[in-house]
Amino acid sequence: MNNLIFSMYFKLEDEELDKEDYEKNIFSRDQQDYYQSHLILNKISYSKFNNCDFILFDQQDDLENFSKQFDSDIPKYVKINFYKFHLLDKLSEEYNNILYLDHDVYINTRENIFTSLDTNKLYVWYEDVKNDMMEFIHVYNDRELYSRSYISKCLSSYLASYTFDWNISYKKYNTGIILSNSEQIKKLKIKKYLDFLLAHYKEVYYNKDIPENLRRRFILNNEALLANIIAEEKLKVVNLDDKWHTILTGDKSKEIFDAGSSNFYHFINKEFSWILSDNKPL
Repeated sequence: MNNLIFSMYFKLEDEELDKEDYEKNIFSRDQQDYYQSHLILNKISYSKFNNCDFILFDQQDDLENFSKQFDSDIPKYVKINFYKFHLLDKLSEEYNNILYLDHDVYINTRENIFTSLDTNKLYVWYEDVKNDMMEFIHVYNDRELYSRSYISKCLSSYLASYTFDWNISYKKYNTGIILSNSEQIKKLKIKKYLDFLLAHYKEVYYNKDIPENLRRRFILNNEALLANIIAEEKLKVVNLDDKWHTILTGDKSKEIFDAGSSNFYHFINKEFSWILSDNKPL
């Protein structure tokens, strides 16, 4: 059985950053750039210890070639997130078991995830947000949404389902960590759904059956598409618990990180200085 861990790193220029919450996005970009060697070495060390391959994808040429299928006005960071799915699909032809890690994931263990979890299953962190979604649609739909918020992503999944007559999902997914085997990954039919979405997504904006103040909020988003795929293909997903995917965001993040009870920390807040200040091993 050949096991692979892969990640990506692409530094965005100022003009390529999301203009919403711009200062925060500059901070996130600069933190990832400053600590990139620590984050990469952390993953390489884990891979070597557990006798599996590691690939860091950072070649602009390949990303640009993949991006040609997108309309020119689609932001680069959106293309990068879909590129993750493209690589997952492509690598499933070469490897039996695959673990994807976002660049901002820090590994805090030597425990082998490939032997600790059953890779015959698909593992992704998710949470049911139906109540929040319905509340926004029926009560707060006149309010603006941060395009990268979980409500925005879930709304986009909902609007695509309504437009294309797909099964509806009320789950928010975080694809910073994905684990499965090649058979399960192929069941996602990533190329089929991505090709269809890129060819037809503008239909959502012109769907007169959807109120204008909702359909204008649709965005292309990889996690929204994943929710569509899982619902439409009726795939079973195992929720990664805090042991294997602790998301660091919010006021208690430092306290959670200091407790050291998780194997994988996902630094949504990009406070990577905590890794060095606590003398965590690479």
